[in-house]
Amino acid sequence: MADISSIDKNLKIAESFGRDDIELYDVRNTPFKLYGVFYEGDRFYRMPKEVAKTVNDGVAQLCEHTSGGRVCFSTDSECIAVACTRPHFWAMGHMARTGNGGLELYERRGGKWVFRATFVPPGDPKGFSSIINLGGKEMRELMIQMPLYAPIGTLQVGVAAGSALLEWKGDYAHKKPIVFYGSSITQGGCASTPGGDYAGRVSRRFDADYINLGFSGSGKAEVPMMEYIAGLDMGCFVYDYDYNAPDKEYLQKTHYRGYRIVRDANPDLPIIIMSAPNYDRIGYNAPERRDIIAATYERALAEGDKNVYFVDGKVHFSTFNTDEYTVDGTHPNDLGFHRMAEAVGSVLEQIWW
Repeated sequence: MADISSIDKNLKIAESFGRDDIELYDVRNTPFKLYGVFYEGDRFYRMPKEVAKTVNDGVAQLCEHTSGGRVCFSTDSECIAVACTRPHFWAMGHMARTGNGGLELYERRGGKWVFRATFVPPGDPKGFSSIINLGGKEMRELMIQMPLYAPIGTLQVGVAAGSALLEWKGDYAHKKPIVFYGSSITQGGCASTPGGDYAGRVSRRFDADYINLGFSGSGKAEVPMMEYIAGLDMGCFVYDYDYNAPDKEYLQKTHYRGYRIVRDANPDLPIIIMSAPNYDRIGYNAPERRDIIAATYERALAEGDKNVYFVDGKVHFSTFNTDEYTVDGTHPNDLGFHRMAEAVGSVLEQIWW
């Protein structure tokens, strides 16, 4: 059987730059600016490893997945190349390799983020190199989005020899990050590209920095996790905690407590409380869990909190599965993430506009 790329050239994955004038630069150095991740030891992290170990084993492993990680810079190069290494790679049957372990390029034009292309990874789990042609030499503000479900050991960005390579002209319009906390859905499973999750979509819509603290199977609102979040300097907190609570009783015990820890440390912070998107999933007990989360919101209002908001799964996601917004009955597809981003964005409009 012939390889599909021999039949359709548009499905061929480039595994080399195809030119010898590319100069590679380590993104840990100037003029690059990192957002949503930091480098420690031999890889990038979303939160300190030592703190993650105090939460649970899943967070300790997944904190090295680069969901929400971004590299920003300016250049007039007519092409952008990447070369990365990965300490390991988990291939998943229900998530596209592009979102799982690829990278993505966006350009900021007039304050708006515009998708340019995806750096598509081949089968090698250890890393890959790829190049995107931009069609002409002009100064651009660019962002490379890092993988949702893979660690990155090294990341280099390449430009054509002789090109200008500068810090991007400005910062985000909203400099203090939105912090998202939750489950695999928050982490980005199963978006088809690194920027296709709802957190990335919200960030680009509002030109806001963000930190993704979604942890697959491991978002359980333990006290150490909530205390870590409470200590972050953030502009908004999206409390997307529901799915990983093992049962209704655990959710009842921990949901309000997690909200309270963050609120006590941040009296004026906008907090958006969400219930799970899979309101119509059979056997999930979503209505009962939604009511527990709604009770946190109602209690917060009764206690005088004037900067708390609720994205209600009963209202926004009542037909999430039946309308085919998931990949597997649980994790959103790209359309599902768009729907989630619209729901969160409607609340942020109230806060920021």
